[in-house]
Amino acid sequence: MSPEPQDAAVGRALERAELEELLARHVGPLRSYVRLRSGAALRHAEPPSDVLQSALREVLSRAPSFRFTTEAAFRRWVHTIALHKIVSKTRLHAAARRGAGRTQELASGLWDVPARDDGSRHATPSRDAERREDLERLQVALDRLDDQDREIVCLRRIFDVPVAEIAAATGLAESTVRWRLARALTELASALD
Repeated sequence: MSPEPQDAAVGRALERAELEELLARHVGPLRSYVRLRSGAALRHAEPPSDVLQSALREVLSRAPSFRFTTEAAFRRWVHTIALHKIVSKTRLHAAARRGAGRTQELASGLWDVPARDDGSRHATPSRDAERREDLERLQVALDRLDDQDREIVCLRRIFDVPVAEIAAATGLAESTVRWRLARALTELASALD
Protein backbone atom coordinates (compact mmCIF):
# COMPACT_ATOMS: atom_id res chain seq x y z
CA MET A 1 0.00 0.00 0.00
CA SER A 2 1.64 3.22 -1.11
CA PRO A 3 1.13 6.45 0.85
CA GLU A 4 -1.56 7.74 -1.55
CA PRO A 5 -4.08 4.83 -1.60
CA GLN A 6 -4.23 4.49 2.18
CA ASP A 7 -7.54 6.30 2.23
CA ALA A 8 -8.95 3.61 -0.07
CA ALA A 9 -8.88 1.26 2.92
CA VAL A 10 -10.97 3.60 5.07
CA GLY A 11 -13.79 1.82 6.83
CA ARG A 12 -13.03 -1.69 5.58
CA ALA A 13 -11.07 -4.61 6.90
CA LEU A 14 -7.48 -4.95 5.80
CA GLU A 15 -6.51 -7.56 3.27
CA ARG A 16 -3.69 -9.85 4.42
CA ALA A 17 -1.18 -8.26 2.00
CA GLU A 18 -2.12 -4.74 3.16
CA LEU A 19 -1.73 -5.78 6.79
CA GLU A 20 1.66 -7.34 6.17
CA GLU A 21 2.85 -4.22 4.35
CA LEU A 22 1.66 -1.93 7.15
CA LEU A 23 3.25 -4.13 9.80
CA ALA A 24 6.52 -4.22 7.85
CA ARG A 25 6.61 -0.40 7.93
CA HIS A 26 5.79 -0.20 11.63
CA VAL A 27 7.61 -3.19 13.15
CA GLY A 28 10.96 -1.36 13.54
CA PRO A 29 9.56 1.54 15.57
CA LEU A 30 7.29 -0.90 17.44
CA ARG A 31 10.29 -3.07 18.35
CA SER A 32 12.09 -0.01 19.70
CA TYR A 33 8.97 1.13 21.54
CA VAL A 34 8.52 -2.24 23.26
CA ARG A 35 12.21 -2.35 24.19
CA LEU A 36 12.31 1.17 25.58
CA ARG A 37 8.85 1.21 27.17
CA SER A 38 9.30 -2.05 29.07
CA GLY A 39 10.52 -1.51 32.57
CA ALA A 40 13.64 -3.15 33.98
CA ALA A 41 11.59 -5.80 35.83
CA LEU A 42 9.88 -6.95 32.64
CA ARG A 43 13.12 -6.95 30.65
CA HIS A 44 14.68 -9.01 33.44
CA ALA A 45 11.89 -11.60 33.20
CA GLU A 46 11.18 -11.72 29.48
CA PRO A 47 13.05 -10.57 26.37
CA PRO A 48 11.46 -7.60 24.56
CA SER A 49 11.42 -9.69 21.38
CA ASP A 50 8.99 -12.10 23.08
CA VAL A 51 6.73 -9.24 24.15
CA LEU A 52 6.83 -7.86 20.60
CA GLN A 53 6.01 -11.26 19.12
CA SER A 54 3.08 -11.65 21.49
CA ALA A 55 1.77 -8.20 20.52
CA LEU A 56 2.14 -8.95 16.80
CA ARG A 57 0.27 -12.24 17.22
CA GLU A 58 -2.58 -10.32 18.80
CA VAL A 59 -2.52 -7.73 15.99
CA LEU A 60 -2.76 -10.50 13.40
CA SER A 61 -5.57 -12.29 15.22
CA ARG A 62 -7.62 -9.10 15.73
CA ALA A 63 -6.90 -7.48 12.35
CA PRO A 64 -9.88 -9.00 10.48
CA SER A 65 -12.27 -7.03 12.69
CA PHE A 66 -10.27 -3.81 12.76
CA ARG A 67 -11.33 -0.86 10.61
CA PHE A 68 -9.05 2.14 10.31
CA THR A 69 -9.40 5.61 8.87
CA THR A 70 -5.74 6.52 8.48
CA GLU A 71 -2.33 4.95 8.85
CA ALA A 72 -1.94 7.00 12.05
CA ALA A 73 -5.05 5.25 13.41
CA PHE A 74 -3.49 1.89 12.55
CA ARG A 75 -0.26 2.94 14.28
CA ARG A 76 -2.19 4.00 17.42
CA TRP A 77 -4.09 0.69 17.41
CA VAL A 78 -0.89 -1.36 17.16
CA HIS A 79 0.75 0.84 19.81
CA THR A 80 -2.20 0.31 22.15
CA ILE A 81 -2.01 -3.46 21.74
CA ALA A 82 1.74 -3.38 22.47
CA LEU A 83 1.23 -1.18 25.53
CA HIS A 84 -1.49 -3.48 26.89
CA LYS A 85 0.82 -6.44 26.32
CA ILE A 86 3.62 -4.69 28.23
CA VAL A 87 1.30 -3.83 31.13
CA SER A 88 -0.23 -7.31 31.35
CA LYS A 89 3.15 -9.06 31.18
CA THR A 90 4.59 -6.68 33.78
CA ARG A 91 1.70 -7.54 36.11
CA LEU A 92 2.07 -11.24 35.40
CA HIS A 93 5.76 -11.23 36.26
CA ALA A 94 5.19 -9.05 39.33
CA ALA A 95 2.62 -11.49 40.70
CA ALA A 96 3.74 -14.05 43.24
CA ARG A 97 3.14 -16.83 40.70
CA ARG A 98 6.85 -17.13 40.00
CA GLY A 99 9.26 -17.92 42.78
CA ALA A 100 12.27 -15.67 43.10
CA GLY A 101 14.57 -18.70 43.09
CA ARG A 102 13.33 -19.76 39.66
CA THR A 103 14.18 -16.56 37.80
CA GLN A 104 17.44 -15.94 36.00
CA GLU A 105 18.82 -12.78 34.46
CA LEU A 106 18.30 -12.72 30.69
CA ALA A 107 20.83 -11.45 28.19
CA SER A 108 20.45 -7.74 27.54
CA GLY A 109 18.60 -8.33 24.28
CA LEU A 110 19.96 -5.13 22.78
CA TRP A 111 20.50 -6.95 19.52
CA ASP A 112 16.77 -6.70 18.86
CA VAL A 113 16.92 -2.92 18.43
CA PRO A 114 17.53 -2.24 14.74
CA ALA A 115 20.81 -0.61 13.89
CA ARG A 116 20.67 2.89 12.53
CA ASP A 117 21.91 3.11 8.96
CA ASP A 118 24.88 5.45 9.24
CA GLY A 119 25.93 5.01 5.62
CA SER A 120 28.85 2.75 6.41
CA ARG A 121 29.19 -0.34 4.31
CA HIS A 122 30.42 -2.70 7.01
CA ALA A 123 29.71 -3.03 10.68
CA THR A 124 32.78 -3.54 12.80
CA PRO A 125 33.09 -5.15 16.22
CA SER A 126 34.10 -1.82 17.74
CA ARG A 127 31.02 -0.07 16.22
CA ASP A 128 28.81 -2.88 17.49
CA ALA A 129 30.32 -2.57 20.97
CA GLU A 130 29.86 1.21 20.96
CA ARG A 131 26.25 0.79 19.83
CA ARG A 132 25.55 -1.72 22.60
CA GLU A 133 27.11 0.56 25.21
CA ASP A 134 25.08 3.52 23.95
CA LEU A 135 21.86 1.50 24.01
CA GLU A 136 22.58 0.20 27.51
CA ARG A 137 23.21 3.75 28.73
CA LEU A 138 19.99 4.92 27.07
CA GLN A 139 18.03 2.06 28.66
CA VAL A 140 19.39 2.86 32.13
CA ALA A 141 18.53 6.53 31.63
CA LEU A 142 15.00 5.67 30.45
CA ASP A 143 14.51 3.36 33.43
CA ARG A 144 15.13 6.35 35.71
CA LEU A 145 12.14 8.20 34.22
CA ASP A 146 8.71 7.59 35.69
CA ASP A 147 6.31 5.51 33.59
CA GLN A 148 4.35 8.46 32.20
CA ASP A 149 7.46 10.40 31.17
CA ARG A 150 8.91 7.26 29.55
CA GLU A 151 5.60 6.80 27.71
CA ILE A 152 5.61 10.41 26.48
CA VAL A 153 9.22 10.18 25.28
CA CYS A 154 8.59 6.87 23.48
CA LEU A 155 5.37 8.06 21.83
CA ARG A 156 6.88 11.33 20.64
CA ARG A 157 10.40 10.22 19.70
CA ILE A 158 9.83 6.65 18.48
CA PHE A 159 6.31 6.74 17.11
CA ASP A 160 6.36 10.44 16.20
CA VAL A 161 2.88 10.81 17.68
CA PRO A 162 1.74 14.46 17.69
CA VAL A 163 1.62 16.18 21.07
CA ALA A 164 -2.16 16.65 20.76
CA GLU A 165 -2.67 12.87 20.42
CA ILE A 166 -0.35 12.17 23.36
CA ALA A 167 -2.32 14.67 25.44
CA ALA A 168 -5.60 12.99 24.51
CA ALA A 169 -4.22 9.51 25.25
CA THR A 170 -2.71 10.49 28.61
CA GLY A 171 -5.40 12.91 29.76
CA LEU A 172 -2.83 15.69 30.15
CA ALA A 173 -2.95 19.18 28.70
CA GLU A 174 -0.81 19.71 25.59
CA SER A 175 1.32 22.24 27.46
CA THR A 176 1.91 19.68 30.21
CA VAL A 177 2.93 17.06 27.65
CA ARG A 178 5.39 19.52 26.08
CA TRP A 179 6.79 20.47 29.49
CA ARG A 180 7.15 16.83 30.61
CA LEU A 181 8.74 15.88 27.28
CA ALA A 182 11.27 18.72 27.53
CA ARG A 183 12.06 17.87 31.15
CA ALA A 184 12.44 14.14 30.38
CA LEU A 185 14.68 14.81 27.36
CA THR A 186 16.82 17.10 29.52
CA GLU A 187 17.13 14.36 32.14
CA LEU A 188 18.06 11.86 29.44
CA ALA A 189 20.65 14.21 27.96
CA SER A 190 22.21 14.80 31.38
CA ALA A 191 22.31 11.07 32.10
CA LEU A 192 23.95 10.35 28.76
CA ASP A 193 26.68 13.03 29.07
